[in-house]
Amino acid sequence: MDNEGTILIASPNPELRAACRRALERGNFSIQEGESLQDWAGEEKKENIDVVLLDGKIFQNKREVLYLQDLWEKDANLACILISERESLSRALQAFQAGVCEIVSVPVVPEILSLRVAQAMERRRDSLELKRLHAFEQNFAPLWSVAKGEMATSDLFAKDFLAPAAFRLTMAHEFRAPLTALQSFLLILLKGYVAPEKWREMIQHAYDRSQDLLNLVDDLMNLATATQEMSQGNLSRVRLGDELESILPSLKTEAEQQELLLTWTIQQNPVVMAHAHHLKQVWTNLISNAIKYTPAGGYVRVFLDRQENWAVGKIEDSGIGISPQELPLIFHEFYRAAEAKKMGVRGTGLGLPLVKRIVEG
Repeated sequence: MDNEGTILIASPNPELRAACRRALERGNFSIQEGESLQDWAGEEKKENIDVVLLDGKIFQNKREVLYLQDLWEKDANLACILISERESLSRALQAFQAGVCEIVSVPVVPEILSLRVAQAMERRRDSLELKRLHAFEQNFAPLWSVAKGEMATSDLFAKDFLAPAAFRLTMAHEFRAPLTALQSFLLILLKGYVAPEKWREMIQHAYDRSQDLLNLVDDLMNLATATQEMSQGNLSRVRLGDELESILPSLKTEAEQQELLLTWTIQQNPVVMAHAHHLKQVWTNLISNAIKYTPAGGYVRVFLDRQENWAVGKIEDSGIGISPQELPLIFHEFYRAAEAKKMGVRGTGLGLPLVKRIVEG
C-alpha cells in the first residue's frame, strides 16, 4: 500500500505522542516524533511533512510558534492540527489566525483525530493539485496564445476549450472540500463519536461548511450572470460615486465591527457606461476584501477621482498585503493567497475574478 503521507507529532508528553500514534495506526502514514518543532525548522529535511500534530502546550511557547512559521514559509500548504485541552474562544481564534486548521481536544478520541487528519490531508492534496494546475496554466499560456494565433481560421479553435476544462476541475476541488467536511461532521454525529454536550458544536461546524457551499454557489452565479449580461450589452450611464455611496453604510458597519476606520474621498463623480449593480459588486468585493484582511486597529481608505477620460478608483489599507510572487495569481478563479488562508477568514477566491471580468468587460 502506498504511503498516505508523513505526520509529525510534536509534544514533550510521551503519553500524548503514543495516543496520537495509536489513533493513526490504521492508516499507512510515516510517523515522525519530537518534543519540539526546533528539529524540523531552519534546515531541509529528507522527508517532507504533510501534517503537524502540535501539542497545545508547545503552541503557547512563542519560540515554537516561530518554528512553526518557519515550516510554513517552506511549505504554505502544511496542515497543522492543535492537540489541546478545551480551548477558550479567544485562544482558539488566536490559533486559527496563526494558521492552525483544526483543534482536537484531549483525551484523544482515535476516530476524531484520524478523521481530522484525513480531512487535513485531503485539503493539502487539493491545494497542491490547484497549485500545479495554476503553474500549468501559466506555463502553457504563451504556447496556447501562439497556437490560437496560428489556427485562428479553424472553427475548432475559435473558442478556448481548455480553460473551461481547467475551470471545471478547479471547481470540483472547491466543492469537494466543504462537502467532505460536512459529511464528516454528520458521520461523527451518526456514529455517536462525541458526547451529547458537543453536538451543538458539531452542528455549528456543519452549518458553517454548508454556508461555505452557499457562498460558493452565489459567487459562481454572480460570475456567470455578469459574463452573460455584459455579452448582451444594454449598458446605461451610471455615476460611479453614487454606486459607491449606496453601499458604504453597510460596509462602514462591517468595518466598525472589525474595529477598523473606513474613510472615503470622492474628488469627482465620473460617469461610466455599465450595469449599475455590476459597479456595486466591484466596490463591495474590493472594500470587503480590504476589511476582511486588515487586523483590528487598522484602516481602509477609498478614493474616487477622474483623470482625463478615465475613472480612477483606489483602495488603501493597513492589512496583510499580497506577496509579489502571488500577485500574478490573484485573478485566477478560486485562488487565495497563503497569508489570507492563515488568517482563517473564509472566502471562495471568486471575488477578484468577478471584479476583473466586470472592469475589463
